[in-house]
Amino acid sequence: MRKTGRRARREEMSAGRIEYIEAARQRLRNRRIRHTVLLVVLVALAVIYLTGVVNASVMALEDFADTVRIALMPERGFPQQTGTGEVYQVEALGGSFVVLGEEGCAVYSHSGARLNNIGTGYARPALAAGKNSFVLYNRSGSELRVESRTRELYTRQTDGDIFLCALSDGGELAVVTDDVRKLALLTIYDTSRNEILTWSLTTTEGVPMRMAFSPDGTQLAVATVTAQEGQVISNLYLLNLRAGEPDLVATESGSTPLALQWESNTRFLAVYDTHAALYGSDGGAQARREFGGAAVAGLSAANGGLAVLFGNGQSSSVVLMDSSLEIQYEGTVPTAHGIARGMTAVYLLCDSSVECFGLDGTYQWSVQLGAKPQAMLADTSGLYVFTDNMVQRITPPEEEAESADAAAPSESAEPAA
Repeated sequence: MRKTGRRARREEMSAGRIEYIEAARQRLRNRRIRHTVLLVVLVALAVIYLTGVVNASVMALEDFADTVRIALMPERGFPQQTGTGEVYQVEALGGSFVVLGEEGCAVYSHSGARLNNIGTGYARPALAAGKNSFVLYNRSGSELRVESRTRELYTRQTDGDIFLCALSDGGELAVVTDDVRKLALLTIYDTSRNEILTWSLTTTEGVPMRMAFSPDGTQLAVATVTAQEGQVISNLYLLNLRAGEPDLVATESGSTPLALQWESNTRFLAVYDTHAALYGSDGGAQARREFGGAAVAGLSAANGGLAVLFGNGQSSSVVLMDSSLEIQYEGTVPTAHGIARGMTAVYLLCDSSVECFGLDGTYQWSVQLGAKPQAMLADTSGLYVFTDNMVQRITPPEEEAESADAAAPSESAEPAA
């Protein structure tokens, strides 16, 4: 039976009231859930920011944007005027290269476009390159600047004068300065520019002359030099950035370190003026090749191997080795003052030419130059030669002839109307 009258109306009102209250409670619960979620998100963002993930992500995004921009740039071609003056140093970057001279620093893409130009005024400038960035520093002062391929990332002032810097592919920075308490101070910064560890080196440990980060940025190889009883001593250390304690890998008497190069995350190459040696990431020795007392005039540890030029200005010879220090070729070559190892050939920088030889020592070609070359870089995109204020890309004669033949009109072609 259906209820009528005041009692029925009271029951209907009570049901509506209950529904209203339940809806209000549900809205309150939803609001609390949204506030909790928002709070969790804000806390997560704060943690991510403080741990440097955001900074690293932004850097990676900017780096990717640079890579895309460089790849889409129109071909400018070579030669190009660098404006850097006398060349001090040349280093490869991703899709580009950086040249340092007495007048400043310039970055060019493989297409010939100028990407960055830096006038420093440093008395003794030097640079160290990572994958897509580099650190430019003053060896007579306390300023360094980290640059991407297209812009300045940041500058830093150190407490002491800078001896040496190294930059990892991911952006970790190692800086060696003088130390009034001991001998030298090595400071390492992470990608967020925060100091993560320091190492005060004594006269027993020596002053770092060469440094190199592993590809993953977790280890730093450090070659130092000191003197004991009137003799030069070279110490080789491995510094694990997570453990923070340096391990002595090797001590060499009467040898000077010339280069450190990681071949992978598991092994690295140390080149001295007397020999070359391979070590594992655990510090274990894997291979060694003596130079037999010959004077090293240049070396190139790149593209899966090592090329060493020996000479005294009157004659030259080379030794080409693979990634395991096995000899590929050993013999005399034209007198040269520079060497660069490519993927399939080795290039010699002579007074007025570039000479090319295969990795088995066979002669391939020669290109005459209009000015005396000062530096050379063999990259995946080709061979670049640097003179005062000028860089040019060297084209092998047979490729140049093929290009000329392709550009020339065919004899059977009919003249244009």
